[in-house]
Amino acid sequence: MLLVIANAPKDPLAQTRGAQLAGLPPADFSRRLAGTLPRVLLAAAPVDRIGSLVDGFESLGFAAFSCDPAAAPGDDDRLLVRGIQVEAGALAFLDGQGNSHRCVGAAVSLIQRGVRVTTTSETVTTNERRLDMGKAVLTGGLILTSKVQKQSVRTEETREPFLLLQRNDGQPDAIIYERRVDYRFLGAEKQPASHANLERTLARLRALVPDAPVDDRVVKPGFVSGLPLTSCEPVDLALYLVTLARTRGL
Repeated sequence: MLLVIANAPKDPLAQTRGAQLAGLPPADFSRRLAGTLPRVLLAAAPVDRIGSLVDGFESLGFAAFSCDPAAAPGDDDRLLVRGIQVEAGALAFLDGQGNSHRCVGAAVSLIQRGVRVTTTSETVTTNERRLDMGKAVLTGGLILTSKVQKQSVRTEETREPFLLLQRNDGQPDAIIYERRVDYRFLGAEKQPASHANLERTLARLRALVPDAPVDDRVVKPGFVSGLPLTSCEPVDLALYLVTLARTRGL
């Protein structure tokens, strides 16, 4: 279980007592809570102690909660949006099969901005010829080189921004990836660049669902990279932590 801190008091005494409660040196305690909150304070809190730890931090003025990474939703739990239609008083999200999923504005409780990073590695084999003095001597200068096979690993990183629309009506959340959606619904506002179109899509959504807050903590520097490794994709864990924090008004 993860012990997560969503808000921390500035009082030095509370910080000192918090470090003691967590069993951490003060410097390590401060480092783990540095940056955009919520932050994971303990990545492997004992299940039988997690409740008392949360209560202890709450009594010191911290906003704390526990989190099971296995409960974090992933893209398999979401509607991957391929197109958007604006209907009277509602949105309609189109999936990959062209099916329409209606969503009234009041059903969108939160819009999160994020970036999914995909890293792929490929082993590249190349052949080159190099000067081989031993072979040149043995062949009387007839053969001066030998073939050498060389392997290297080429790594490529792909970054794709997205918008996650979280619903409160029991229907799957909708995720809109920058380069996977048809922007024709923007009409005359459609731009040549996908990034500009995603920004215009966000502006359009904010106008249609003005009561849904927009949270961009997941794209803040160091927020995702500062999470511990778990069985969950880091971006999905980050989205889940923000969701849990917002249920507590943070």
